[in-house]
Amino acid sequence: MKVVLGKTGLEVCPICIGAWQLAGPLWFGGKPDGHPDPGKQNVLRMIRELGDMGVNFIDTAEQYGNGESERRVGEAIQGQRDRWVVSTKFGFRVGADGSREDDSSPPTIRPSIEGSLQRLQTDFIDIYLYHCPPRIEDLEEAKSVLDALVNEGKCRYYGISTNNLRIIQAMLDLDMLDVLQYNTSLLREEKDIYKLVTAHNVGTQVRGVMAQGRLSGKYFKHQPTWNPDDNRSNQAGKEDYRRYAVLQQHVPQGYTMAQVAIRYILDLPGNHSVCLGAKTMDDYKVALDAISLPALENQVRTKLAACASTLT
Repeated sequence: MKVVLGKTGLEVCPICIGAWQLAGPLWFGGKPDGHPDPGKQNVLRMIRELGDMGVNFIDTAEQYGNGESERRVGEAIQGQRDRWVVSTKFGFRVGADGSREDDSSPPTIRPSIEGSLQRLQTDFIDIYLYHCPPRIEDLEEAKSVLDALVNEGKCRYYGISTNNLRIIQAMLDLDMLDVLQYNTSLLREEKDIYKLVTAHNVGTQVRGVMAQGRLSGKYFKHQPTWNPDDNRSNQAGKEDYRRYAVLQQHVPQGYTMAQVAIRYILDLPGNHSVCLGAKTMDDYKVALDAISLPALENQVRTKLAACASTLT
């Protein structure tokens, strides 16, 4: 199954491989900003197997694993580049001293894409996204750089990963938003963003659908334990994930909680793809099964939304 990614016209699988989790750990200021390493060979095998199953969409970034994510993605799709839609991001990166750099200013764009092209072992990137927010006053200059890269064939489309409505609107005003990656889920629906991008036929990658595992169903009966090098050990803290088990009563027969979380978002036609940060084939198979399930009935959606509102 493929869907059209908004005005780009690209045909993509509704499940996009999120490659942050596939890069290995990264630390900034003593805090984890990555995930435990699932092993390079496991990652290469999983990406290739998913490609054989019809997945053709993958998202990465120059920061993930300090470039290791892009290197693994590039190696995994060698010889099959024409089958894949590759999205990567710029702005967040690891500095020479190991510190985190947050800089997406216009002079950084061309060096960033050249680095990504080299690591991905490709001549072009399908979708090139801001990873950290730009200054609005820099957008016109950035547009000239990004348009030049498109004209040179180094990227096909561009956009941003953000939930900042002001920046989204500014980029729309300048015709700079082909694709938006944004965070939304059953627990926190970003309805204003959805309405805006749908009105402009912007291609969408939705991240955060599992709400850092809260909606996966895996922790309805027991608390998760994160490895010290997993960013969730810092962000999720000691929150009791078991309280989300109340959602289970509204899961229709034949669906898992994870599949309901995916369908709840994908049933809205302006949400074209879910960027899933899974580490195992089993999790991806559950997600792929979700896209062939019927849409959730309106009554089910209403009950889920009401229940979710008591949890936030």
